[in-house]
Amino acid sequence: MKFDSLPSQCLVDQSLEIRLRGLAPGERVALQLCSRFGHEVLQSEAFFVADAAGVVDATRQSPVAGSYHGVDAMGLFWSRAPVPPERVGGIAGLSDDPLTATLRAVRGSDEASTAASIRRVYVGDGVRQREVGERGLVGKLFEPAGTAPHPAVLVLGGSNGGLAWSQEMAALLASHGFAALALAYFAAEGLPPTLDRIPLEYFGTALEWLAEQPGVLADRIGTVGVSRGGELALLLGAHFPAIGCVIGYAPSGIVWPAYPASGHGAWTLGGQEIAFASTLTHAQWDEAVARGLAREDSFDWYLIPLRDRALLEQTSIRVENINGPVLLISGEADGLWPSTDLADFALQRLLEKRFPHRAEHLSYPRAGHSIAWPNAPTTMTRSTHAISGETMDMGGTPEGNARARSASWPRMLAFLRDALQR
Repeated sequence: MKFDSLPSQCLVDQSLEIRLRGLAPGERVALQLCSRFGHEVLQSEAFFVADAAGVVDATRQSPVAGSYHGVDAMGLFWSRAPVPPERVGGIAGLSDDPLTATLRAVRGSDEASTAASIRRVYVGDGVRQREVGERGLVGKLFEPAGTAPHPAVLVLGGSNGGLAWSQEMAALLASHGFAALALAYFAAEGLPPTLDRIPLEYFGTALEWLAEQPGVLADRIGTVGVSRGGELALLLGAHFPAIGCVIGYAPSGIVWPAYPASGHGAWTLGGQEIAFASTLTHAQWDEAVARGLAREDSFDWYLIPLRDRALLEQTSIRVENINGPVLLISGEADGLWPSTDLADFALQRLLEKRFPHRAEHLSYPRAGHSIAWPNAPTTMTRSTHAISGETMDMGGTPEGNARARSASWPRMLAFLRDALQR
């Protein structure tokens, strides 16, 4: 019993062909994938029956039972979930490195086993990275291998602050040929502690700095952001012509207030707060539900205020001013905010204003707030917010989130190449 050759190290977004040989036809075998995540152990398990040649091939066979269903080459990767250590087989040999996963096959007839370790990384071969602290900026620059200048992307995380999300995304984009600056804009040393009155001029400085780097093609810069960073990406594209394309994950075409709430806006320009919409108060929400004007299980507390056409116009991002194509990606089962509706506000405005560039919205019905690179575990849909301490339900199903990630990722990369590698 032996696995076909697997890489000892590869990028996290790379799909693998997991194939096990040397079984008897019809023999049952369990495939397990284990890794550490902080103090937790994540594990997935799927049971297969060998074909007539004594082979189990996860790229073309469905498991008969286990943590995922249907044919899915990477099902073992996204379906990993926390388990008590005592339930994990072979934990003594499990790596402490959270990027390393151990794949193990256990034969049903005699419990014989074989294993392979695979390290899944964000930083590809030859990618260079360095901290950025010039001109008051806080970030990390990732540059592809080679000396030729490359198109560049400004990468913006969401309301967790710091470089959460953005440095992993930037590393992967650099691994695919883009210079990428992961930029913190609050909750990092030297920056505001929360998402409150952040000057857009800070990002203008970042764009200028990025364009000056010898490894960057100054006329081919885009931006990608997630959640409040997706809102920000659209806002920056509307204000800075140097941005040649915008990608927003779980974004908003409407400007929202500071987070946590302070009574102020999230963004300023020229020292003035940018106009923002507000959700219903708790009292207003209770009244709306009692009168049948809102559904309890909805995000109407976001959407009802936007029925005011004057408020909608005042707080809508002027996306028609973006100097290049726009891609929006959302999950229709988003548990944090109605990102599909909020993205559609931007798309509708682009249509109404006869936007001259490509504009596309990829929305996925069973996906939540956490759409990004593929193959990461998608089973943990609840988390504690790093800034507010609130418990957040990200929404979606594990399978729906996994499908949205694997479907949107190649389309996002193709979009970037079309927009910037001209």
